[in-house]
Amino acid sequence: MSRALDKGVKEALENGNHEKIFEDISAVLTQPSGSLLEIELLGQSHLLEPGTTFLQDGNAVAIPKLRLVQAFIHARQTLFRCLQANENHSNQDIRKATAVVLLMDPEHLTAANARKRFLTSSLPGAENAAKILHDEKFFIDSLLTSRLHRHTKSPILWSHRRWLTEQFLQVGIATDIAEDLKSVVFVAAERHPRNYYAWCHARHLINSVDPGNKQPGPNVSTVMADTKRWCFSHYDDVSGWMFLLFLLRRWPQEATSTVTETLKLAESFHWRNESVWYFLRNMMLSVHVARPQEDQFQSVWQALRKDTQDNSQGRKVLDGASKWVETYSAKPYTSTRTKH
Repeated sequence: MSRALDKGVKEALENGNHEKIFEDISAVLTQPSGSLLEIELLGQSHLLEPGTTFLQDGNAVAIPKLRLVQAFIHARQTLFRCLQANENHSNQDIRKATAVVLLMDPEHLTAANARKRFLTSSLPGAENAAKILHDEKFFIDSLLTSRLHRHTKSPILWSHRRWLTEQFLQVGIATDIAEDLKSVVFVAAERHPRNYYAWCHARHLINSVDPGNKQPGPNVSTVMADTKRWCFSHYDDVSGWMFLLFLLRRWPQEATSTVTETLKLAESFHWRNESVWYFLRNMMLSVHVARPQEDQFQSVWQALRKDTQDNSQGRKVLDGASKWVETYSAKPYTSTRTKH
């Protein structure tokens, strides 16, 4: 593939006012609003009026890729100049430069670490520590939940958010774990299926609550209801089901109702996919489930298997789940199998 630039793009990169474009884009990225930004990058087919850097409608921001590249050129120069100067008055410049750099490249570790140093130097003794942290959370969450190609599954950004949650705890600011799961983790997981880093962060949020700190525990019923709703809406995403299993091992009192509801939906919508039955087979053994749910498991399994063609992928999934339960359970599940 050729790396040559189009003539128009090359002229724009050579002659454009990169500093002005940088200031425009960094301003919209560093000014919090009432809700998270919905950032979208526009291709060459979207033409803007001369002098226009980006489009904005409420919290929705659309930035042409060419304008972002121009801003990135100036941002990168600014960032390394500030890092080499190591001057305190350059903190605001670092904040703006790293915002543009991370929008362009979410794996830019130097930019992420520069933001950590900026926050670490700003927080001690600051009267507006809460605002500083919430502004950073606003920016990171906007990147993680926007419809961008790489940001929703960036290990650098998720690691930065994990570090940020620890800063909230250190300064004694409580965070709403249930809201973080619903508005950040679940959104990122929907926009990038099987999002390993998002679900790891979800586990971190749940595990961050212990009796020794001042962080209030999440509302269990809210977290469970939101998680089940997400899994039922994305039934083929195994990562979501495994997080639900993680929650049920922590709060087993919710297991019976969850299994009952899942089996009803599996029967109604003929779910034979591996994600659902991998979850169900683990629930049968790893979490205490009452006898009625065991019988329901058998009934749904038989009904779906009977209505499945021989040698189909669905039958293989169902038979694999049954065999796994039979192997590791003291109560064999083959005794009532339908003969074919």
